[in-house]
Amino acid sequence: MESIRQPTASLREQALAIIRDAITAGELDEDRIYSAAGLAKQLGMSLSPVREAMMALVTEGTVEAVPNRGFRLVPVTEADLEEITRVRILLAVPAVRELCGRAAGSMERSTEADPDTRFGAEVEQLREQAEATVEAAESGDRTEFFTHDRRFHEALLEFGLGRRAADISLRLRDQSRIFQPKGAVDEVIVTSARELTVIVDLLEEGRADEAAQLVTRNLYFFKRTGQSEADD
Repeated sequence: MESIRQPTASLREQALAIIRDAITAGELDEDRIYSAAGLAKQLGMSLSPVREAMMALVTEGTVEAVPNRGFRLVPVTEADLEEITRVRILLAVPAVRELCGRAAGSMERSTEADPDTRFGAEVEQLREQAEATVEAAESGDRTEFFTHDRRFHEALLEFGLGRRAADISLRLRDQSRIFQPKGAVDEVIVTSARELTVIVDLLEEGRADEAAQLVTRNLYFFKRTGQSEADD
């Protein structure tokens, strides 16, 4: 994440981010074995950082190594996806409630000489990521959408509950899959992205119940992609 990690990502981190987004977006097939060399050629990168990225995904449980052949995705069923989403909600709801509580405290101190500048900076970062997600969604750039959406939820968890909670949630997110065709996904991407800006508004105003409801809805993105907005 831009403000949490080093400004310039290593080649391994770049490869890891690209591969994670490709997995989440359903661009890699669970039934196919991928060689590190083949992925490196596809990404236009050297072999070493791509191999390191794949081994990191093996450690996280997203990918498994196939001896003498390469790597393949660990299969995820729709039942797995439901479980993943529920666990992420168990982390996200307390995170938004914590941030809303801090918002209330920040408003109380707004007339004092020592305002909560940290909270203001965190809200600003969340808003920047939310707006970048909307821009990517509205322009049809699915890769950028997934990148910024991931960064938004990473920041939300880290600011609300801490780094460990963010890492747990991201690991689960990276195991998520889109089961529906591209057109079905595109139907809800813009709506999902716009929800992030509303979440930031609710956090800033300290409206905890509404923020908790909306972040829950938003985390069901991967399940919603099989529905029309009219069914939501």
